[in-house]
Parts: sequence; structure tokens; C-alpha cells
Amino acid sequence: MDAQRSYARFAGLFYLLVLAFDIAGVVITYFIEGSGGFAEGARHIGASESLYRLGLCLGLLGSLSTIPLATCLYVAVRPVDGNLAMMALLFRAAEAAIGGIGIVGAFGVLQVYLAANHPGALGVDQLRVLSDLHPLGTSTAIAAVFFCLGSTIFFYVFFMSSYIPRILSAWGMFASVVYLVSWFTELVAPNAPALVNLFASLPILIAEVSTGFWLLIAGIRLERVGEAAMG
Repeated sequence: MDAQRSYARFAGLFYLLVLAFDIAGVVITYFIEGSGGFAEGARHIGASESLYRLGLCLGLLGSLSTIPLATCLYVAVRPVDGNLAMMALLFRAAEAAIGGIGIVGAFGVLQVYLAANHPGALGVDQLRVLSDLHPLGTSTAIAAVFFCLGSTIFFYVFFMSSYIPRILSAWGMFASVVYLVSWFTELVAPNAPALVNLFASLPILIAEVSTGFWLLIAGIRLERVGEAAMG
């Protein structure tokens, strides 16, 4: 039981670390690249290459940290339902793998942006077409789908166990499903307003931050499983 509690607290820590790495990486790369055209983005990235690389590395750290997060969650909830816990672990592991592949593509696109700042065999328009082919956007959406499925299952097992307050786990399930719908919408209708995905991300952000702090500070209440079974 002590090990289970320890893994739950580590899960809380990694919830917060994954969020910090992912958000910092997105913010850094977005503001460096800007919202202008390809040539303008290439100039900005060329001028801040090291910082841009740092942003990509933070995204990679987010994907890497997902593995210990999922492992800790698995150990924490495995006594409740081992099969569901394993399924959630596999979904989150797939999320991490797909996210890592996306970062590989992002580093490849970085070379395209840097090449645009130097005369070469390919013109700026040709390089822009190459950058449009990068898989980062699609890999992000696919990784998010796997994330949502794993997150929904983990929160459902937490709801079954009452390890954490049920209102928290119920909110996590709701937020995960909303986020799943928003990413499927983006895959089906890529021209949908970006605000749809932005608003859909707020509930899951609240769920992960609150769950992370709860697990890290309060931990889990193992005796509640026995009380539920007796009832």
C-alpha cells in the first residue's frame, strides 16, 4: 500500500511536469514562429534558433514524461481494475510514441526553415511547400486522441475506486471526452474555428492541474475501496 501511495504522488508530480513541458514548448515555438507567412517565420526562427530548439526539446520532454506518468497511474489504480489500467497505460504510451515522432518531424521542418535563410537549390516557395508537408500538426491530433482515451479510462478507474474525490474524477472523464470530440472534429473538419479546440482544452487543463496537485499533496485514500466493497 505504501508503494501504491508513493506511485500516486509521483503521478501527481508528473501530471504537472508534463503540462509544464508541453505548454512551455508550445508557447516558445509559437511566439518565435509567429503568425505571419513562411518567409517571416523562417527569419524569426533563424534569429532565435537556439530558443526554438529549446521549445522543441521541451515538447520532447513532455512526451518522455508521459511514460512515467502513465506507469505511476497504472500502479496506483491497478488493484481496482488491472485490465482497464493496462488499457489506459497502453493508450498513454502510444500517445508518447506518436508525440515523439511528431518532434522528429518538427526538427526536420526546422532545417527547412533554416535553409530558407540561405541561398540554395530550392527557392522559398518550394521550401514553404515542403514545410506544409510536415506531420507535426497531424501527429499532435492523433497523439491527443490517444491521450483522451487513456485519460478517460484512468479517470473512470479513479471514479470506481474513490481514491480521489469523485467530483474530480467525474470532471476528468467529462473533460477528456470533450477534448476527444474537439480533436476528432479537427481531423474531420480541419478548417473548423481554432477557438473550438481552445475552449475544449480548458476543462482538461483544469482537470489535470487539480488532479496533479491532489495526488501530489493529498495522495489517495486506499481504505475507501474496502468501504465501497462492503457497501
